[in-house]
Amino acid sequence: MKHDQGLNAKMAAVREMADAKGFSSDPDRIWEMLALIHTEISEATDAYKKGEPMERVGEELADAVIRILHLLSALDLDAEELFESKMAVNWSRPVKFNTVRGG
Repeated sequence: MKHDQGLNAKMAAVREMADAKGFSSDPDRIWEMLALIHTEISEATDAYKKGEPMERVGEELADAVIRILHLLSALDLDAEELFESKMAVNWSRPVKFNTVRGG
C-alpha cells in the first residue's frame, strides 16, 4: 500500500485484510469493534506508562487506527469526508475551546 493514499483507500485496504483474516464487518459486531478500539488505546497507554519504546506505543496507536478504519468501513462511512469536515470545525473553534483545566 502506498503512503500517499487517502483515508478511503486505506479504509478499503483495512477492510480487505479484515475480511481475508476472518474478522467480520457485520453490524452485529459494532459494539465489539468499539471495545477493541478502546483496548488498543489502553494498550498504548500501558506501554507508555511502563516506559516501553515509543515504537511499541506507536504500534498500538496504529492498531487503533486500523480498527477505527475497519469500523468506519463496517458503518459504510466516508472516512475522508468525515476527517475533512471535522478538521474544518475544529479549526474554527477558539483556542482551548471548552477547556477549564489541562487540555
